[in-house]
Amino acid sequence: MEVHAASSAAGPMSSYAIAWLLALPFPLRSVVRRWRGLLAMMVGVGIALSIVMTLLAIGRASLELYVGDFRQSGADLYVHQEGGTLVPILPGDAPGTLRNARQVLSQIRGLPGVTAAVGVMNWSLERERPGPRRREISRELIATLGVDGDPAEIPGMLVLKEGRWLRRTSEVVVGSRVAREKGLAVGDTLRLNDRDFVIVGVGRLRGFGFNGNALVYMDYRALRQRADLADVMATIAVDTQRPAETQQHILELNTSSTALAVDDLPMLLRQAEAANANSVAFNWILSVLAMVIGGLFVSSMLSRSVAERRLEFATLRAIGVPSTTILALVGLEALLISTVAGGLGIGMSLLHGWGINGYLAPSYGLESLYVTDAGLFMLVIGLALGLGVIAAWLPARQALRVEPAEVLREA
Repeated sequence: MEVHAASSAAGPMSSYAIAWLLALPFPLRSVVRRWRGLLAMMVGVGIALSIVMTLLAIGRASLELYVGDFRQSGADLYVHQEGGTLVPILPGDAPGTLRNARQVLSQIRGLPGVTAAVGVMNWSLERERPGPRRREISRELIATLGVDGDPAEIPGMLVLKEGRWLRRTSEVVVGSRVAREKGLAVGDTLRLNDRDFVIVGVGRLRGFGFNGNALVYMDYRALRQRADLADVMATIAVDTQRPAETQQHILELNTSSTALAVDDLPMLLRQAEAANANSVAFNWILSVLAMVIGGLFVSSMLSRSVAERRLEFATLRAIGVPSTTILALVGLEALLISTVAGGLGIGMSLLHGWGINGYLAPSYGLESLYVTDAGLFMLVIGLALGLGVIAAWLPARQALRVEPAEVLREA
């Protein structure tokens, strides 16, 4: 009685499952029935695509390291010495030095449409610790950036993790990497070139290089005094309502002692692309190789699947199933593998990115080493689908060459 009841309970459910499956077209029904056998191929191709996406995202991040900092800083123009460069391509590339810098900075601030201008100068100062200095200990140099102007006036330039920005010449703000590696915090005293400075904040400035977390920021006047510098600056960032007009006015400030160059964001983007061209090409080569490997993997697995199902295909042809249906059967398997693998690839790549940005990037003092790009991901998915179709072509032709009489005779 119990067996009969169990059979009665299982019967309608089983019948429903069979009815649902039979309602599908034959090629789709066959693919759904064999999903367990396709799972290994989906995972394998998904891993290959995740490698491709991760490489492209890292390549995108390397480009952002060059130009993303400028874009996020909120400044419209960057002024530097003529002949210098803000995006280093070769070792030794630098923006140069602006002479009579405070006069130039004052003139730029007075131009029509200019809402804010911040000038900076980078230098290395020696850190001094309490107590007598021992000869066997080498000098500890700290990369320092002197700042003239309030970066908070340019939206997006100032990034503070804690504390506040400078108000006095006796104060400094340290980058998060400096704070972590040197064991410094807000309220501590940092002695540089025979003067004590109070740390009032932990943060960085955008627009002056992607290593901002490895710098100490101080007032420009204090840096000149500690380093015994002349009136020079490396770069001036300008926020303006009329970039083209302001750029022309700044170029007209050129004198015999001051040769100015002005870069806008499109120009910096072109320079960054040129500096990063080799890295992008290398990433694309690796990505294409990974996709080709994925395509070959799909093709070989489908070929093996076709070889194992010769009897099934022979039976289908013997009962009059059209060749187009058999082609659709193999093609649907390839498309299903590529589609599901694309979703798995995106998920695994995002997981890789979370680990890279969460653990690896902070150790280098960077905000990110992995930048998602929906366009690139969709391109990879499209290429994966194309490779899936191409990879299915040879197995499909093998399936059509099956001779029913020979295969059935072997069986």
